[in-house]
Amino acid sequence: MSYYRICPNCGKGAVARYATDDSLCGECSDNSSDNDKLSVEKLQEQLNSKVKALTEIRANIEEHNQIYDLSTSTALLLEGIDGIAFEALEMEEGNE
Repeated sequence: MSYYRICPNCGKGAVARYATDDSLCGECSDNSSDNDKLSVEKLQEQLNSKVKALTEIRANIEEHNQIYDLSTSTALLLEGIDGIAFEALEMEEGNE
């Protein structure tokens, strides 16, 4: 018995011998390893940009602390933000 199903990846209809909700059409299943590689590359690119942004935030905070005469509350706020950025960067280094 054959089943008509919709590929969850591309939305194309296909006739299949076994119907499962998560099965891909022939074209998508052939390309799934390429898609996985592209997804990993895209995620790595996003991660790198976030690490760069956190590093820049920390550098800017350090620069502001050295240049400006900040009020105590502003200095504490910046110290808290710096701590969060530092922890995020440490977590990323631990995941590599």
